[in-house]
Amino acid sequence: MTGKTKARTVARFARTILATGAVLLAGGVLTGGSVLADAIKIGGIAPLSPPGGVQTGESLRDGMKVAVEELNAGGGVLGKKVELIVEDTSGVPEKGVAAFERLATKENVVAVTGSAHSAVCAAVGPVAHKYGIAFIAGECWSDNVTGAQIPEVFRITVANSLVYSVAADWVKAVGFKHVAIIGENSDWGLGVIDVFRKNLEGTGAKVTAFTAERTVSDFTPQLLQLKRADPRPDLLIAGFTGAGLLQMLRQAYDLGLAPTKQTAVFAAGADVLEPEFWKTMGDAGVYVIGNPAGLPGKPDTPLSRKFAAAYKKLTGRPANSVAMEGYDGIMVIAEAIKAAGSTDRGKIVEALRKIRWEGTRGTIYFPQTREPAWAFQQWPEVPIFVIQYDQPNQLPEDAQILWPRSQATTDKLLLTP
Repeated sequence: MTGKTKARTVARFARTILATGAVLLAGGVLTGGSVLADAIKIGGIAPLSPPGGVQTGESLRDGMKVAVEELNAGGGVLGKKVELIVEDTSGVPEKGVAAFERLATKENVVAVTGSAHSAVCAAVGPVAHKYGIAFIAGECWSDNVTGAQIPEVFRITVANSLVYSVAADWVKAVGFKHVAIIGENSDWGLGVIDVFRKNLEGTGAKVTAFTAERTVSDFTPQLLQLKRADPRPDLLIAGFTGAGLLQMLRQAYDLGLAPTKQTAVFAAGADVLEPEFWKTMGDAGVYVIGNPAGLPGKPDTPLSRKFAAAYKKLTGRPANSVAMEGYDGIMVIAEAIKAAGSTDRGKIVEALRKIRWEGTRGTIYFPQTREPAWAFQQWPEVPIFVIQYDQPNQLPEDAQILWPRSQATTDKLLLTP
């Protein structure tokens, strides 16, 4: 290589590096690492690799990205660009703790949002307290996430006792008498079983429950036992997350257990809201019942419409409640920074306790209620729905709404002909 050729090569390399830096600076959105010297750093955690619920994690992360792009397009926060740094937890508590530690120390973020697995949310709570940094939990439903009453932990999705008490009201209204639950052996999965049992006491409904490790992929023994039972369950509740949930639903269908005329199936995990649900289930996904903590377009506000359009443009995928949680988590932190007039971690925590912000799903605020324990810094007005798909490849917002009764689009449970 001649001297002139070498010089041209170096120059081209330098221009490439500068161009790449310019793109990163313009977007302010990163996954790991930091390049913005004078920016407000906000951390995100999500399961972006197995055994975590990867699709759920990607929806959370991409919702965060939409928020950061919107903030930066509007001039940032306190006159500074916002930089998002997302760490992968794989849905594993130990990895979640390590990720949170990196964000709090190495990256020096001002607050953190996300997660998608209750065990991870519960594990990182003490880390948030250790560093005095706000953690806005999304898609972590176990009561103990806020029930531990850690001053720095806030939640913008439901608690098990909140969502499944509503779902149990629907179960009672329909009149199911033989309810079977297969729950993952986690705080969330065990909580699903516990809340349904407590809420169905005294109704005459019999509840049969099984547990299995999150890594289980073959549910045939439990499902066959239920199919052969006399009486056979009239409702199967699938209390799993990630790939395990979809495998259980598919196996229940293939074995002729549910959904059928005899047995309805209620999927408690968020993975039934993702396009991958239909890729796994095909037409077998019709008549599956889901329980989203929010639906795009409900409420139908300019912000919810704007977010849905921006999310579709960024990802090519339709928005769902999990993506809305990712967006709302970033925006709530941004609003707290503005209210505090500071990026001081302690002042952000204080501002969050007083905040009221109109998000994609309603007015978000964090009561200081201490009883019941899970209500502490728990947004109490998360919209809760029971939906049922009645067409293949249907979006959650187009499914039939079974509950709450005030918003129901049908008063009949749909079962296979």
